[in-house]
Amino acid sequence: MIEIKGVSKSYVKEKKIIDDMDLEIKNGEIFGFLGPNGAGKTTTIKMITGILNPDKGDILVDGKSIIKEPLEAKKNFGFVPDSPDMFLKLKGIEYLNFLADIYEVPQDKRKERIEFLTKKFEIYDDLNSEIESYSHGMRQKIVICGVLLNNPKNWILDEPMTRTRSKIFI
Repeated sequence: MIEIKGVSKSYVKEKKIIDDMDLEIKNGEIFGFLGPNGAGKTTTIKMITGILNPDKGDILVDGKSIIKEPLEAKKNFGFVPDSPDMFLKLKGIEYLNFLADIYEVPQDKRKERIEFLTKKFEIYDDLNSEIESYSHGMRQKIVICGVLLNNPKNWILDEPMTRTRSKIFI
């Protein structure tokens, strides 16, 4: 569950982008932010993921404060950024093992999860190629596979990633 409690954020002192926001998103619930540019959608996502700190309030991910316990909170969600163009020099398998290390996925589960996810996303045969050689869609798929390695209860997808046309059956 993601809980936003009394969160405010300003970039300019006189103008609050987010003003005393309260929001609860239960595990398994699909929730989206809609609004014009400058409405605070990306700012809110960046605060939930710990990229930005709120000026006021707190954000809990499965009971862990993203401000007070950032590492513990971050273990409870998977974040798919708006651009899949990270770690381009790594091979797909290196990237997935790197994320599995970060999420502390045990070795016995790691191999099984990597094989399962990459076969579902039809990129298994490309894991020994560098990510920079992947198409945009393949890059999106490898990022999503990495996010799902530890089977998080909470997924946070930044808007452009929702345009992936892959069939996802997990």
